[in-house]
Amino acid sequence: MINRKISQHMPKALLRSSLIILGLLIILAAWNYSYIKKTTFLFGKKIIGLAAPGLLVRNHVIDEAGILPRPDVLKFEEYLEWIYKESDIDIRFVFVPKIVGATIEEYAIARVEDLGIGGKTREERGVLLLYDLEKKRLRIEVGYGLEEYFTDYFVSYLMREHTETFFESGKLTLGLRLLIRMLHHNIREATLGNQFDPRVIDVIRSRRHLSGGAGVTGTMPAKSGNQDAGGSTHVADNNEDYSPQKTPHDVYEKYLQWLVYGVFKPKIGIFTVQSQNFMASLPMTKAYFHYILLQEYGREYKIEIRDNVALLYFTNDPLVSPHFFIKSDMGWQMDIQSEARNTRNRVGGVYIWDYRGKDDIYTRAFHDKLINIKNYIRIKGGDNRQLPTRSTG
Repeated sequence: MINRKISQHMPKALLRSSLIILGLLIILAAWNYSYIKKTTFLFGKKIIGLAAPGLLVRNHVIDEAGILPRPDVLKFEEYLEWIYKESDIDIRFVFVPKIVGATIEEYAIARVEDLGIGGKTREERGVLLLYDLEKKRLRIEVGYGLEEYFTDYFVSYLMREHTETFFESGKLTLGLRLLIRMLHHNIREATLGNQFDPRVIDVIRSRRHLSGGAGVTGTMPAKSGNQDAGGSTHVADNNEDYSPQKTPHDVYEKYLQWLVYGVFKPKIGIFTVQSQNFMASLPMTKAYFHYILLQEYGREYKIEIRDNVALLYFTNDPLVSPHFFIKSDMGWQMDIQSEARNTRNRVGGVYIWDYRGKDDIYTRAFHDKLINIKNYIRIKGGDNRQLPTRSTG
């Protein structure tokens, strides 16, 4: 009797248990499918990015002309994706061997629509830079929501000067890297509310003399520990215009004018000998000169002097790193080598540079000017506004 009852109820109990187990398996399978799909997609993007030309994560760089080395394309993809995450601005580069059957303007508009550039971002925040290799022309299409980031003056400069400035001497990779940096810098300036000053473009084109800005010089009491400052000697082939100067302010003015001319001759007296040797090893171009000049033109700054060293820092722009100066028997000179050593670029945070000097003459002389803000070492009294991002508002 007991065995019969058990056997009679067995199918129903088994069915109930099976249904419960089946339901749990469906829920678990659905969760696993979502996870596996997401994981596979992310992994697939990495595989595509490494293996299939033209199918990178966001197709920021589409090189149909085949003019960029593959490793460089991957680096540019990473940089432009980082800009997108920071600012929500979708920047794309398209290189084509030639344009047939349309004007470059018509072709650019068609590619914007085809690629959906900026279509998934707010306010059509997309930019296309189309380069026609055959005729060496650049076309820039800017989304409606980016007028404050890329003004007509700025865009006009990029289009008119690109052949000579950004792609000179066949250094396309270097030119493209500088072009992206200039775009990125303009984006950051706009997020801070700093408007682009079109006068710098006129200065670059005319090569006329310019003033560095509303500079203020302050002479501070000498601090112990910087008596070993030195190493600045006269350069034999130095000319009168770029000899060591009477004040750090004069040196900085000469430096800006040197950038305007865009002729890379580091063996001049406004730089220390160590800086001259350091700069001579760098791949400097006129594009790089303009890149620096566009950052520093018209910025307000303050210079503090302590014995035979000086520190220049900017008071209305947090993006530009400080400059260092040193005095010898001949006069004041700019110490570019120490600048490169004592400051570093940062990415992904609220500041793009911080101070990293440890035990050199400048760090000892200006130790009281160094402050820690969110683990960034910055200059007290300088512009320390934090960089807003789209994610933080």
